[in-house]
Amino acid sequence: MTVDATGRVILIVDDDADDRMFAREALAVAAPGVDIREVEDGIAFLAYLRSPGPDQPFPDLVLLDLKMPRMDGFEALVEVRADPGLQHLPIVAAFTTASDPEFVRRAYADGANAFLGKPATREGLATMMRVVAEYWFGTVSLPPRGLGSETR
Repeated sequence: MTVDATGRVILIVDDDADDRMFAREALAVAAPGVDIREVEDGIAFLAYLRSPGPDQPFPDLVLLDLKMPRMDGFEALVEVRADPGLQHLPIVAAFTTASDPEFVRRAYADGANAFLGKPATREGLATMMRVVAEYWFGTVSLPPRGLGSETR
């Protein structure tokens, strides 16, 4: 099953170029029409969110790796949730290979809306991206894009 995600924007935050590519490919199949954007770490993620524009549309959903250089996903989550203009943004802590219960607990404590472990295979990733697209674009109601970011 595919979900029509035309006009929706997903921001993938992951330092691994291969993981971003595999996720992009899987999302293109699972959610045709989705606009997929990418950044490599938490610093680039925050910069992207704080300066949206025609070439950087505000995302409807973020898929966030937790283990990255410069600024990891946990630190980025804390900053986003502390910013009133950004705290409504749906963020899925995904792409992390760690399934340690402490990682899961901390991701939720820091403000993740969901936690998904990184699948070991491309087939597993394709399945996960299909489920993500169906849930976030076909089941739940998302906040209006850019809500609270008008002053940026």
